[in-house]
Amino acid sequence: MGIPIAIFLGILQGLTEFLPVSSSGHLVIAQQLYPGALPHALAFDVCLHFGTLIAVVIYFREDLFGMARAVFSGPRATEPHLQRWVGMLAVATIPIVIIGGTLHYQLEQAFTSLTAVGFALLVTASLLMLARGLSGGSLAPEGLTVRDAIAIGCFQALAVVPGISRSGATIVGCLSRNLAPDAAARFAFLLSLPAITGALVLNISAVGELLSQDLTPVLAGMASAAITGFLAIDVMMKAVRLGRLTPFAVYCAILGAVTLLMGLV
Repeated sequence: MGIPIAIFLGILQGLTEFLPVSSSGHLVIAQQLYPGALPHALAFDVCLHFGTLIAVVIYFREDLFGMARAVFSGPRATEPHLQRWVGMLAVATIPIVIIGGTLHYQLEQAFTSLTAVGFALLVTASLLMLARGLSGGSLAPEGLTVRDAIAIGCFQALAVVPGISRSGATIVGCLSRNLAPDAAARFAFLLSLPAITGALVLNISAVGELLSQDLTPVLAGMASAAITGFLAIDVMMKAVRLGRLTPFAVYCAILGAVTLLMGLV
C-alpha cells in the first residue's frame, strides 16, 4: 500500500468515524473499488480506528481527566457523578464485547460483501431519521441507569456490522433514553474509547503482522485519521446540538442504494 492511498483512507476514516455515515462501510466500498490495494483490510481499519481514538482522547481530555480523578479519589471524590459516568460507560460497553467476540469470524466475512454494506447503510439512514423525533431530552449523563446504559450499548453493538454507523447508532441510542443532545454526543464519543481499544486487542496479531510489513503508510494513515477525526467530532457535536442529522440520513440512503446496486451487478 502506498502512502498517498493510506493518507486518503485515513482522511476517509477520520471523517466517517464520527460523522454518522459508517467508516467501516466506506472502507469496504473503497476496497471493492480498488481491489488488491488493501491486502490487510481489517487490520488496517483497526489501525485507522486507533488514530480516531487519539482524536477522542484529545478532544475530550478534560472529561477524561475529570473521570480519572474521580475514580482514583474514591470516596473522597469531589465530583462523584463522574464516577457514576465511568460505571455507565463500562456497562454500556458490555453488549459490543459480547457480540463482537462472538461474531468475530462472521464480521470478517461482512468486510467483503457490498450487499451487506448496502443494507447496513440503509439501516443507518433509518436510525438517523428516527433521531429527528428524539432530540428533546433533558437528562444529564449522571442520571443514566444501568438499564439505560445497556440499551445504549445494544445500539452501539449494531455497528459491528460494516455500514452501520457506530456514532450514529450510539447517539440515537442515547437520545432514545432521553439524554440531552450535548450529553448524548459526549457519551457516544467517549463510549467509542473502550470499543476501539477492544477491536485493537481482538485483532492484535493481524495488526502486528501489518505493522511489521508496512509501517510508514500505516502511521501516515493513522495521523491523517487523527487530525480529520478531531475536526469531525467538532462538526458532529454542533450537528447533534442543533438536531441536524437528516442530511447524513439522506447521504446514507443514497450511498446504501448505490452500494446495493454495485453488489448486485
